[in-house]
Amino acid sequence: MSPTAGPETPFALTAVPVARLPIPGWEAFFGENDTSFHDLYFYVWLVRDGVRTGLIDLGLPPAVEDRIALDRACQGVDPRSRFHDVRLLPQVLDDLGVRGEDIDFVLLTQTITYHTGGLDATLLPRATVYVPHAGVREMLCAPPGHPPTAFYFTAPAWSALRDLAVAGRLVVTDGPVTVAPGLVFETTGGHHPGSAGVRVRTAHGVVGLLETAFFARNVAEELPIGIAEDAATCRRVIKEYRRSCDEVVALHDPGNAQRFRSGSAAPPPAAPRQQGVLRP
Repeated sequence: MSPTAGPETPFALTAVPVARLPIPGWEAFFGENDTSFHDLYFYVWLVRDGVRTGLIDLGLPPAVEDRIALDRACQGVDPRSRFHDVRLLPQVLDDLGVRGEDIDFVLLTQTITYHTGGLDATLLPRATVYVPHAGVREMLCAPPGHPPTAFYFTAPAWSALRDLAVAGRLVVTDGPVTVAPGLVFETTGGHHPGSAGVRVRTAHGVVGLLETAFFARNVAEELPIGIAEDAATCRRVIKEYRRSCDEVVALHDPGNAQRFRSGSAAPPPAAPRQQGVLRP
């Protein structure tokens, strides 16, 4: 697309898998005694419209000790729950052919280290970073048990937040806030208080990216995730996104890499929906 693209130019999305975490089904599907294992995928999303280039989430931390600590925490549920196939942010950017200095914005859909681990102000020297206020507040003012406070940012990521704040490139908000025309970031809650969603206008309509849904089934059945801190909020948010978006995507679904590859937009939904409207 031309660098003179106007404000109505749709965004294109690319989902790059950066980790896989097997979890028991009862963690994913509320009220079900499902002890079989399902692969939860973590992604870094590339968002661009020909003028702006951004990322949604930053993957796992580069330090081995931080990733080991994450594995140990997950294995507190089951020894089989540990991260596989980890790819770090510098490798993702190389694979995408994108330089860190090309990134205009970063949207973090959780403050947990499996989403914020790649936060590095020097790697992303121009990016403005959007963080859910509720996720920071939960860490500082109401320490959670799920997960422990130690997993809300790594030490280097916390230092990066300070650098970003000093440079005027940190936005701590619960939103909804318009990052760019056709792109809205907001805290949704449900999974964690600081879980966030992103609404993106694409060539096929408004795509809602929802962290508080793990799998496509959560969206299709309006079924809260099993480990939701607030199941009622989880269900309400899924319903709201289904009403206001043309397509709703569960951020950890295994099919996202295939559906959103090489800067594609989501395919048209199987059944017509009311045209999505971005909230200001």
